Amino acid sequence: MSEIIEQVEPGAPSILIATSDAGLKRGAIGLAEAFASTLANIAPAEAIFSLIGLIAAFMGSFTPWTFLITGFAIAATGWNLSEFAVRVPSAGSFIGFIYHGGNAIRPGYGRFTSAMTFYLGILGGPITLASVSVFLGSWVQTALGLPNIWWLIIALAGIVLSVPVLLRGIAASTHVAFVLFLVEAVGLVLFSIVVLAQSGPALAAPLHPAGGMPGGFAGLNGIVFTAALFSYVGWENSGSLGEELRHPRRNVPIAVIGSIAMIGVLYILVTWAAVSGYAAWHGAGPGMTRLADPTNAAPFIELTDHYMPWFHWVMVFIGLTSAIGSYIAAVTAVSRWTYAAARGGLLPAPFARVSAISRVPVMSVLIWNLLIGFFVIAAYFLFNGDAVTGTGYLAGIGAAPITVGYFLMALLCPVFIWRTDRTRFGLFRHVLPALIGVVTIGNGLYQAVSPYQPPPANRFWIYIGGIFVLALAATIYKLATRGTAIDRLGYVVPEDEA
Repeated sequence: MSEIIEQVEPGAPSILIATSDAGLKRGAIGLAEAFASTLANIAPAEAIFSLIGLIAAFMGSFTPWTFLITGFAIAATGWNLSEFAVRVPSAGSFIGFIYHGGNAIRPGYGRFTSAMTFYLGILGGPITLASVSVFLGSWVQTALGLPNIWWLIIALAGIVLSVPVLLRGIAASTHVAFVLFLVEAVGLVLFSIVVLAQSGPALAAPLHPAGGMPGGFAGLNGIVFTAALFSYVGWENSGSLGEELRHPRRNVPIAVIGSIAMIGVLYILVTWAAVSGYAAWHGAGPGMTRLADPTNAAPFIELTDHYMPWFHWVMVFIGLTSAIGSYIAAVTAVSRWTYAAARGGLLPAPFARVSAISRVPVMSVLIWNLLIGFFVIAAYFLFNGDAVTGTGYLAGIGAAPITVGYFLMALLCPVFIWRTDRTRFGLFRHVLPALIGVVTIGNGLYQAVSPYQPPPANRFWIYIGGIFVLALAATIYKLATRGTAIDRLGYVVPEDEA
C-alpha cells in the first residue's frame, strides 16, 4: 500500500513523494489522550520534588513566582510548535517542523537542521530519561529504607515493566499515563489544600520577600530560571502523536497550550503551599532556610508528616506514579519521532516498522528502553551508587541537546510562516512568541553549557560538546549517503485526516 506525502518547500510547487504506508494507527486517540500523555510527560511531582530546594535557596518565599514567569516563556515556545502543528502535523514533531523551517530559508537546508536535531535528541534523550528512572529507583529505595543497590534494581524493573504497556498500543500507553497523572495531580492538590488551610497568616508568605540568597526576584538568576524552565520539559509530547491523533491540526495546539497552562497553575499552587507551610511552621525566614536546606532531601514528605501524617504513604506513592507516568508518556512520544526519522533514512529501516497488531514502532520503543537502561546502569557504577549525583549529571547533560530543537523551532517559526502562509503572518502572533522563545531557551542553553556554574555543572559543557560532535558527524554522514531520502522527514498528515 502506498500513500502520497505532501512536502511544502517555499518558492516551489508542492512536491509529492510516494512512500510506503506510514504504519501508525490513524485516529487511534483523541484530545483527552493527547492531554493525558502531555501532562504525564511533564511529571509535575517529580519536577517539584527535585527542584524546590534549589529554587528556594535563591528565591526564598518568592519561589512560586518563578514558575509563573517561566510558564509564560514556555507557553511562547509552545505557541511556536502549535503554529507548525496546524500546518504540517506529523509523528516527526519538532524534527519535522524544523525540516520545514529549514527549507523555508532555502530548499534543502531542512535536511541538515532536522537531521542534526534528531541526532541530538537520540543521543541526549536517553540520558535525560535515565534521570527519571534513577529518580524512581532512589525515591522508592529511600522511602522503604532499602540498601543502596535497590535503587538500581527498582529503576531497571520500572523500565522492564513499562515495555509491555508501551508495546500494547498508543491508546493503552496514554490511558495508563492518564491514570498515573490523575493520582499525582489529585494528590498534589489535596496536599496543597490541607497545608494552605492550616497556614493561617503565612498564607500570604509568597507575597512578601523572605529568605533566599539574594532572595525575592533578585534570585531569579540563570541557574534558577533554567531549572524552572526545564521543569516544563515534556510540554511538546502531543506534537509527536500527530499521525495517531484525530484532528491533529486542532488538537495538538489545544493539548500543548492547555497542558502548559494546567501545569503552571499546579506548580504555583503546590509551591505556594510549600512556602506557606514552612513559613507557618518555622517562621518566614527560618522556614525558607529549612525548605532550601540541602540536607532536607524530601521537603514535601517532611511537610506531609507535619501537617497530614496520614498522607505519608500517599505522597510517597505520588512520587512513584509521577516517575512511571512520565516515563511511559515520554517513551511513547520519542519512539514516534524516532520512527519518523527512520522513515526518513536517519536510522536503519527496521526502526520504521510497526507491529501488525498494535501498530506500535516496536524497534524504536525497544532501542529507547535499552539505551535508557544502559545509562541507568552506567550512572550507578560511575557515581558509586550515589543516586542524587547521578540524577544531577544525567539531567544536566541530557536536557541541553534536546533543548536545541526547541530553540531552532522558535527561531524558524516566523520564517516558515512568512514564506508559506504570509497572509496570516503577524508580529504579535508569530514574531513576538518566537523572540521570547529564542531569548529564554537560548539563555537556558547558555546556562547549561556555561563553565562558570558550580561544580560539577561547570564540566557539563565537555560532555554536551561531545554529543554535539557525534550528532554533527552522524548528520554529515547521512546527508552524504541518504541525500534526498531525508526529505521523507517532511511528511504531513493529509488534510482529510486532520
